[in-house]
Amino acid sequence: MKILSAEKIREADAYTIKHEPIKSIDLMERAAGLCFDWLYAAAPKLFPDSISEEKDWVFYIVCGTGNNGGDGLVLARLLQRNGYNTEVAVVHVSDKPSKDFTASLDKLGKGKKSVIEIKKTADIPDFPDNAIIIDAIFGTGLNRPSEGIGREVIEKINQSKSTKVSIDMPSGLFDCDNAKNDPKGIVRSNHILTFQLPKLSFFLSENEAMVGAVHILDIGLHPDFLKNIDATFHYLTGSEAAEMRKVRGTYSHKGTYGHALIIAGAEGKWGAAVLASKACLRSGAGLVTTHIGTQGADILHNAMPELMIQHDKAGTHFSNLPDLSDYDAIGVGPGIGKSDDTVRALKLLIQEAKVPLVLDADALNILADNLTWMAFLPKGSILTPHPGEFSRLAGSKLSHFESIEKQREISQKNGIYILLKGANSSLSFPDGRVLINSTGNPGMASGGMGDTLTGIITGLLAAQYKPLEAAALAMFVHGRAGDLALKNQSVESLVASDLIDNLGKAFESLSHD
Repeated sequence: MKILSAEKIREADAYTIKHEPIKSIDLMERAAGLCFDWLYAAAPKLFPDSISEEKDWVFYIVCGTGNNGGDGLVLARLLQRNGYNTEVAVVHVSDKPSKDFTASLDKLGKGKKSVIEIKKTADIPDFPDNAIIIDAIFGTGLNRPSEGIGREVIEKINQSKSTKVSIDMPSGLFDCDNAKNDPKGIVRSNHILTFQLPKLSFFLSENEAMVGAVHILDIGLHPDFLKNIDATFHYLTGSEAAEMRKVRGTYSHKGTYGHALIIAGAEGKWGAAVLASKACLRSGAGLVTTHIGTQGADILHNAMPELMIQHDKAGTHFSNLPDLSDYDAIGVGPGIGKSDDTVRALKLLIQEAKVPLVLDADALNILADNLTWMAFLPKGSILTPHPGEFSRLAGSKLSHFESIEKQREISQKNGIYILLKGANSSLSFPDGRVLINSTGNPGMASGGMGDTLTGIITGLLAAQYKPLEAAALAMFVHGRAGDLALKNQSVESLVASDLIDNLGKAFESLSHD
């Protein structure tokens, strides 16, 4: 699913109006009608338990003077027509209201007389704590921090304990980069009814307090425009992940699905090798060999009889490079440490490898200390940093948006993929595109999750998936396995082994997306 900027969505609106054809006011009616349908279905769960009867429900619709405000006015009219109690306020953020806003205000009829006009501070009402506040002040129309009476109203809305539902965007939030924005001037939405496609700012950690549950409403923008428009950012859905999954041939065999090499573990961190290797076995590789210090061999044998083991000459860590000629994919880094001979062995691996590498954990920390090695990574290699590791690779601590931009830059410069882990993990391609993941949960914020992801990617690479497919499918399935595991755990108790136990269900669930 494409993620488009506010500018591109406006272009889609204009294209739809011209080619459907449809009037802009009718497109507004369509969008507001979908908002009404959503509210009608969701309202019983949005009001406090103490207000159980519809006759006691109150919808407080707060509108700006642009087209987002027009959406709010149409919604108010639909609510009134269906017998719901409404309070409508218009915030005069501009002395030049849009044409469709004015038309929608006129259509309120008798209801127009009771509209609260907010022009100065004294006009701002006290918003109740037991209503639903509909935020239709700015939408995607803002490109600078909110100010004046609009900001004052936003701050007053945020003081209310009522459920807040924003139309298209939380007012005050920019569609992409909010580094220069002021969080105090942004509505803290519980629900966002966004039109057609999601916005990038919904997926950025710095906006968490303002972005609640996102509901994408298909308002019927012209499919030709949406199909042909180029997009840098994409939201990875279940149906798209399902298309990447390969069907196994009836007459295939273990050789068909490749031989994966996992280089992981060191004294005190043998568990990292267990997790990465087990996840690799569960992700489709025909054969898996783990290169490990002799002290960790028995642990691996006992954990996975299906695994082949190659002993490192050092008993406690990765110190020498094995023969790489037999392997179709190589994952390196979980728990390997940063001993001097480990650093030398990793450098040699980067120089000698003829297949894409998957680098995680200590391999990334070593790489961050030796950034010139980046140029020697095999094309199509995949780096899987968490935010801390990425900060070291990037050379500074960045906002989430800045990190994604830097992620794109590094991928393009070096011909590699970078999977930046976290809530809404992002995968950058060598061509500059970025996939935002749609699976996963806060319970996955615990040790070993990255080791598991490394194993999944390496297993898929061995099974002849292209690097793009392997990284994207692994990202999605990793999160889906976490979501499935959470059904029998809590966010406090979820561990990496739970994900591995649910990998089979996660892959199989793609058949139903």
